[in-house]
Amino acid sequence: MSPQNIPWRPVIIWGVVGALLVVVFTAAVLHGAASFEAGAPASVAASPSSPTPPPQPTPAGPAPSAPEATPGKIPDRAVLEQRLNSLDVAALTKDVPEGTSLNLAYQVLDIETGEVLAASNADQLLIPASNTKLLTVTALLSVFDGTETFDTTVVSPAPGQLVLVGGGDPLLASAASDGYPKRASLEDLAARTAEKVKSQGLSTVSLGYDASLFQESWATTWPSSYRDQVTPISALWADEGRDANQVRSTDPAGDAARIFATQLAAQGITVEGNPATATGSGEEIAKVSSPGVHLLAAAAMETSNNSYTEVLGMQLARKLGQPTTFAGTAAAVQQELTRLGLWHEGAVLHDGSGLTRENHVTASMLAGVVRYVMITPGASVVQEGFPVAGVSGSLANRFDDEISTAGRGIVRAKTGTLSLVSTLAGTTVTADGREVALAFMTNGSTNGWAAQVWSDQGAALITGCGC
Repeated sequence: MSPQNIPWRPVIIWGVVGALLVVVFTAAVLHGAASFEAGAPASVAASPSSPTPPPQPTPAGPAPSAPEATPGKIPDRAVLEQRLNSLDVAALTKDVPEGTSLNLAYQVLDIETGEVLAASNADQLLIPASNTKLLTVTALLSVFDGTETFDTTVVSPAPGQLVLVGGGDPLLASAASDGYPKRASLEDLAARTAEKVKSQGLSTVSLGYDASLFQESWATTWPSSYRDQVTPISALWADEGRDANQVRSTDPAGDAARIFATQLAAQGITVEGNPATATGSGEEIAKVSSPGVHLLAAAAMETSNNSYTEVLGMQLARKLGQPTTFAGTAAAVQQELTRLGLWHEGAVLHDGSGLTRENHVTASMLAGVVRYVMITPGASVVQEGFPVAGVSGSLANRFDDEISTAGRGIVRAKTGTLSLVSTLAGTTVTADGREVALAFMTNGSTNGWAAQVWSDQGAALITGCGC
């Protein structure tokens, strides 16, 4: 007889089930009582991702309540400032060039409340160096939703004529790869273009290129010696305008077009003559898209990349209706940070990356922006891009003296360095578990190492403060 034909006897079955339920119920009650007497918690809160547990029998009498999670004690401002102000700055003071003054500033904010926990010269306007990127990327992520992409396209004004049009993708690569984030490439674009051209019965084309989306390529405040630090900014380049030896191009758009011509040839499409500048109008026949803005911003922050940040600054300016120039970038950053209540009167920017020595902001402004990115979900990419003290990025080889080691693995911060300038802005957690935003700025000392040690020790003192 097959299983489905066995004659079931409901009364017997339900009797057995009932007996089993009684046994399980009794065991559960006894186990709960034994656990309670032994001092174990009567209940354990499920994590947000845990499935909801089935209801359990409750022992007689009131169940003990789980203690509420409370934030750590807020540090005493007088004590914390006394400790920070007692840091040895002798090495900084003796290395100040004649005619230059040493300026030290810092601010510490409680992330939850915004309360100032410590400050010194916090509203003095100083050069932020690469911490300018913190301002630019924060403004960018406030304006974009993070999923937007930037397209590199090929258009055809007439049969047999192609124009490569730059859309301002800072990560555009020459060759396709499987890295993360997945970058758009000229190689993929050439394959798609060749397929379309062949479908039109053509095998020979002319090629122009259009990088006119951005109106300016070099900031007037940048000396020519910075050409090894940043590529001339362009809406069209490949590999950040760097060759196999990492030498930066002086004509990144033209070089990208020439690479593209070679790749078309590899796909069986002959390009007549040399690529020349052209107007990018006509039917779109192929395109590739950048990663989303969040990923572009993360790439700029994680590597503190000057070129990437300036391209994103131009995109910010364009989005807000400002000119796609360095002044437009600065105006866009100021416009958005003002809207967010994060811009300070008197602050001035001339670029988006911080290479300009004429940029001036305050420690309180940097600390305020750090706090903002910590409490604003859409800006979390900024915080995620902070190096970790003694572990990663520009902080990997820092925080190694006796005082600074307390911050290793805990302090997360963006660094900034120019001659006579050192800055550090980020977060840490105190010994009492209080999360704070911090910003340290040094202008005027030729001893860059001592300037870094001062900010590292300051961040470490905050970390170790159970005060």
